Amino acid sequence: MLSPRAPRVLPLRVPADGDAPSRPAGSFLSPVAGGPGRLRVALHVLLAALPLLAISAHVFRLVPMQLSAALLVIPLATTLAVLTVFDPHPGDRVIAHGLAWGVVACATYDVFRLDTVYMLGLWGDFIPTMGTWIIGRPDDLAGGAVVGYLWRYIGDGGGIGLTFFVVASVFGLQRLSRAQVVLSAVGFAVAPVWAGLIGTVALAPRGEELMFPLTPVTVTLSLVGHLIFGLVLGLGFWHSRGAQAHWPWAPLDLPARMRPAAAPPDAAPVGSVPRSAGPTASLSSAPNSPVPAAVRPTPNSPAPAWPAAVPPAPTSPAPESLPAVAPAPGSPAAGSPAPGGPAPVSPATPLPGRVLPDPARSDPAPARPSWARPETYGSEPPAPARAFVPRQRTSSTPPAAQTLDPDTWEQWRRRLETTQPGRRAHGGRPAAEPAPHGPA
Repeated sequence: MLSPRAPRVLPLRVPADGDAPSRPAGSFLSPVAGGPGRLRVALHVLLAALPLLAISAHVFRLVPMQLSAALLVIPLATTLAVLTVFDPHPGDRVIAHGLAWGVVACATYDVFRLDTVYMLGLWGDFIPTMGTWIIGRPDDLAGGAVVGYLWRYIGDGGGIGLTFFVVASVFGLQRLSRAQVVLSAVGFAVAPVWAGLIGTVALAPRGEELMFPLTPVTVTLSLVGHLIFGLVLGLGFWHSRGAQAHWPWAPLDLPARMRPAAAPPDAAPVGSVPRSAGPTASLSSAPNSPVPAAVRPTPNSPAPAWPAAVPPAPTSPAPESLPAVAPAPGSPAAGSPAPGGPAPVSPATPLPGRVLPDPARSDPAPARPSWARPETYGSEPPAPARAFVPRQRTSSTPPAAQTLDPDTWEQWRRRLETTQPGRRAHGGRPAAEPAPHGPA
């Protein structure tokens, strides 16, 4: 059987200078339209990083969060939303998957965090306070909680997920195994994200006062939460790896230790014929082929046209189909009468039924199949087995006359005459005598 065809990939036509692009805007991009696509992806990554940078800038007293949200985050998010709706790009699908899985991962992280905050009381919740920084009203904790959690889920969680999906698509992490993808996502959630949060709280003058105090409990809980976030994000990327087909650029080369093990170029499935061999490939090129060695073409014979039909093995040995044999000296076939007793057999004397090697052939003669080897040399071939004839059953409809002998046919006819209509002629009680016919 032939191996399955690989998907055919058509190369992109690079338009010459002055030619109009052959594909409309927003389709799978050619090198001419690749610049605006990369710029849009860069703007998405910048928008994803702004919510976290705005928190650090507010804690370090560089830019108030109300100002950064009003002048940077909201206008850029509105612009990109309009461009995505009215001028879609192939990479927008990967962006949407990253945003959605980032929100899901952040919600899963908050199930653990809110349990430790409101049920165990191990640390405080600074998200409502962060919301008051955005709306500019420190006393409105209810409004701050709504705005703060929207900022956390869409801005922080969705932005981190979007950034990871873009980075993973650039490096082609969809080519790795699920364990490697999950480890990469967990490392991304720990190294830049969690380390940046702890660094902001530790280095800012009022970091612990505005956010949360750094204690062994809070550091451990925040680390566990980011591990959960990375685990869910990695599983989400692995689940959405089908969307990477819409990524319009070729991924970068992975390091040697992270590359998946590739099969050798000459490896083929068991029983298949390599595609490079063409339609006239011989059966001997297929590894572990079920075709017997006796019917495979030899190196000195021309290769048969593909497909080559394999003749079925005969059920009984045919004398005319067996190879030539050398008669034993002293046998009647050799022209001399057979002696009274068995003739001595020397090592150089071929036995009856043994195939003589052909000195003109360069390759060894193929071995005879098991069905062509008699039990003992010089014995007669076994008699064919008797065919199984099923027993004929008597029914109300007579069978063909040529299938029964005259005695059986006469016996069946007599039984049919003595059978009452509606009664079976065999088995059970005997049939009743037929009623006499005629006038009463």
